[in-house]
Amino acid sequence: MNGAFILGSARCGSTLVSDLIRLHPELLSLSEVFSTAGARAFPHGRLTARQFWRGLARPTRIGTLAGNPKRAPREFLYGSQKGNRHDPFHCPPLLQVALPHLSAAPDDLFDALAAEVAGYPRQSVADHYRQLFDGMARRQNRRVWVERSGGSLVATRTLAALFPKARLVLLTRSGPETVLSMCDYPATRLAARMWHRLRGIGIDLLDPLRHYGRGRVWPVLQALSFAMPVTPMLDDPAEPELLARFWSEMMIRGARELAALPASRWQPLSYEALVAAPERELTALAKALGVDAPASWLSEAGALPLPRPSRAAQLAVKDRARLEAACAPGEAALAALTASRSAA
Repeated sequence: MNGAFILGSARCGSTLVSDLIRLHPELLSLSEVFSTAGARAFPHGRLTARQFWRGLARPTRIGTLAGNPKRAPREFLYGSQKGNRHDPFHCPPLLQVALPHLSAAPDDLFDALAAEVAGYPRQSVADHYRQLFDGMARRQNRRVWVERSGGSLVATRTLAALFPKARLVLLTRSGPETVLSMCDYPATRLAARMWHRLRGIGIDLLDPLRHYGRGRVWPVLQALSFAMPVTPMLDDPAEPELLARFWSEMMIRGARELAALPASRWQPLSYEALVAAPERELTALAKALGVDAPASWLSEAGALPLPRPSRAAQLAVKDRARLEAACAPGEAALAALTASRSAA
């Protein structure tokens, strides 16, 4: 079965894209599977079924602090249905977003998947994910699965290597607009602060080979998170320039990884273009994912992208100039990547 990944930063419009994909009759929309798995998203070596499922089913301190109805009321989906069997503030990672995004009975789907995964052989994490995603797609009679996690651009090299046949879509949005949205979101404040602090001791959250979720150090740090000031890093207001530097660095590294791949392997998608011309961009997205764009989907999905007033335009002149300067390296990297792809 074919698969694809939507790559991007957090707060770049990727949740909207997941919603658009979910409406397509041939696509299975997998939302935030990797991001909610967190430090255990891409372990090395061969895993038993039990080890693989534990990464998707066992709550973690950081995951439950960042993803719950209080800190992420719009993004966190579990608990909106009646009769939930888990505490929304301490539920399995797979139930935080992915399964409620797909089903009105996420607990039943969780139990069915647990029983199915229990029979998987010992295999790599990529083979486990493929078997899981293929099975989920067949359950809903979908032909292509599409995983989308906020911040997944950092994992470009990992995803390209683990899933060599998967299509990649790079979702971009204006740097200043993305950063201002990141400032409002607890999980991105935490990520930027972790990146800033840990670099001082030689640990790089954005390293293309040892990024968060892939590097062997992350489960260790997660186990030690009780000694970390996680709550203030989530809740305290963040300086936009810190988030802008974090965003720029992610764009620079992601662009470098995509530039190393054949141009046929990935497709760009601009949030601004999607809002301005939804049917045109949805048609291009469907083609990139290997499916048709039926008129009914274009009509229904095309009504969802709506223009929003610019937040950057509302800043004081000096504040906006500082923000744009901090975003400029990332914007330049994306522009160069797009130009090189067009020339290829």
